[in-house]
Amino acid sequence: MSHCFPPSANNVSTQKNNLIPKKVGVFVWRAKRKRLPVLVELDKRGVDLNSVRCPLCDDTLESVEHTLFSCVHAKVVWEKVYNWWGNLTSLGGFDDAFDGKFNTQASILGAKIWQAVQWTTGYLIWKNRNQKVFKNSSWSPPMALNEIQVKSYDWVAKRCKSKKIEWHDWLNNPISVILNRNQRHEILTSYWSAYDNDMAQMELNEQRCISC
Repeated sequence: MSHCFPPSANNVSTQKNNLIPKKVGVFVWRAKRKRLPVLVELDKRGVDLNSVRCPLCDDTLESVEHTLFSCVHAKVVWEKVYNWWGNLTSLGGFDDAFDGKFNTQASILGAKIWQAVQWTTGYLIWKNRNQKVFKNSSWSPPMALNEIQVKSYDWVAKRCKSKKIEWHDWLNNPISVILNRNQRHEILTSYWSAYDNDMAQMELNEQRCISC
């Protein structure tokens, strides 16, 4: 399965991710090869359909990329996940999301954790698309984020043997989970340096106001 994914900078996307169940890896493999039964793919295979438009937004054709990423219902979920992770990387396109690429110098384990979160997000978007289509069940963005947080933590924390992951950190500061001690120190140092500069500027502005 590894040959189906283009290599990323850290080569994680070409490897099996053992932090999530096999069913999620199989789902990603099928999604990357456009082997999910979205309406466009069913139509290509000769299935007689009334429409091939997205059953959720009805704005365009239902392709794999649209369903899992571009549809307004999917995009708002991705935005919430990226915000939860402190916008670790910019919200790119379908390939970026499913390759697990990121713009930070995390460890290989950290990269696999971030990839696991992204793959879990796609998997649950697809699962809940099916529940909406076939059972007319609702899945609001806050509900989506909560399910992704809980499910990804449950999978990753149980399978990660080399690192203990606390629920509080996962929920409130997940980026700290994937950075090593030196990187966390650099981030904190940068944060407090910026904070001190801001406070100094505020004091200077107050002094100028008093003297006016």
